[in-house]
Amino acid sequence: MRPSNPLKKYISGLKAALKTIGAKQRDQYSWIAKTKEHYVFTAEIDHINKENNRYDHIEGIFHKKVRPLSIELGDASLTVSHGKELFDAVNDAFTNNKMCRLLLVKGTKYGTNSGGVKAIDDPDLWQFSKFEGSVETGFEFILKRTSEN
Repeated sequence: MRPSNPLKKYISGLKAALKTIGAKQRDQYSWIAKTKEHYVFTAEIDHINKENNRYDHIEGIFHKKVRPLSIELGDASLTVSHGKELFDAVNDAFTNNKMCRLLLVKGTKYGTNSGGVKAIDDPDLWQFSKFEGSVETGFEFILKRTSEN
């Protein structure tokens, strides 16, 4: 689905952008957030790994692949915890056909833009059309824009 409205201006800081839609993270580095009604997922639109983080604004598709995560593979326990938090949220939203929000983010640690993190909320609602894998073996999902918010 094409966007129903143009994007507004990017906001400096992830926390500030989440606040504009009433969303909160579990902790400062969580990979997801929640409003009272929806999960809020982030699409790092300038991610250096373009193959595993594909976002198409006009067509309304976000496809993400998350590599296997485990302490045994050398990942920090916080990284594994955040990966599990993301996996559980995607699983819940996919299994229960929940509508979600998508925050477009650039300038993160793995981004190509400099000048700090900037983010903007896509004004439409999104829903998962694909989800497979596990935290230990890696997982992937596809979010599609479905309706006006």
